[in-house]
Amino acid sequence: MSGAHGFRWSRLALHLVLLTVGILFMLPFAWSISTSLKPMSDLFKVTPSLIPSEVRWENYRDVFDSVPFLRFYLNSIIVTIARTFGQVAIAAVAAFSFSQLRFPGRDLLFFILLAGLMVPDQVLIVPRFVLMREFGWLDTYQGLIIPLIFSSFGVFMLRQFMLGIPRDFFEAATLEGANPFRIFRDIYLPLAQPALAAFGFLSLLASWNEFLWALTVTSSTDMRVLPVGIALFQGQFFTNTAVLLAAANMATFPLLIAFLFFQKRLIEGVALSGLK
Repeated sequence: MSGAHGFRWSRLALHLVLLTVGILFMLPFAWSISTSLKPMSDLFKVTPSLIPSEVRWENYRDVFDSVPFLRFYLNSIIVTIARTFGQVAIAAVAAFSFSQLRFPGRDLLFFILLAGLMVPDQVLIVPRFVLMREFGWLDTYQGLIIPLIFSSFGVFMLRQFMLGIPRDFFEAATLEGANPFRIFRDIYLPLAQPALAAFGFLSLLASWNEFLWALTVTSSTDMRVLPVGIALFQGQFFTNTAVLLAAANMATFPLLIAFLFFQKRLIEGVALSGLK
């Protein structure tokens, strides 16, 4: 009886800790929502308040009046979808090759790929920019998408998952006369759906929030994506924080919706991939 009582108290303590941590993580987002609805006078108060003195929905309308925000949204959607599908497709094929196929230099190539994970992305900015200039892809969708369509992390993650799929499937399908492409399409892709969904969400998140390369490769307002476009709300001498956070909140909502759909797959895929 005492053991069951102690177990209930430990569960209650665990839930209280998790609830406290959850509230702490939600506070910045709640503050962002609150500030985005404040009038200008509230932004200059000495004592900040979470509750606005007046709810000003016009801040969200001002976002569209200040910059071509819908154009930024469209650019982000196009670039994010293209990058996500490209990264998942390329990483899945490479992961299958590294995990199931036997060819000369496979282990060396995989070692080189892993070494690429150690290189900071900022180091590659200049060579990428020079290549885009030579191709004539500056300020274009190609320049935004193609240089970031390859993911060493995605290959590693999906390879770890596919190594957990019994080799017997590959050998049995080979004996039946199936070629590697058909084995990949009909067996490994369906079995790897949790890992594909998890990596797809991580790729979508990274692409949606990517700032540095988009700032480097684009110069015209019509080709800006959301992270770069939101930076335009920051003035040299004065920044309307309410309008800035209203734009940031509208850019965040699609990610929250995507997370609700991908939450189960994300946790399952990361767990089954053996990544910590």
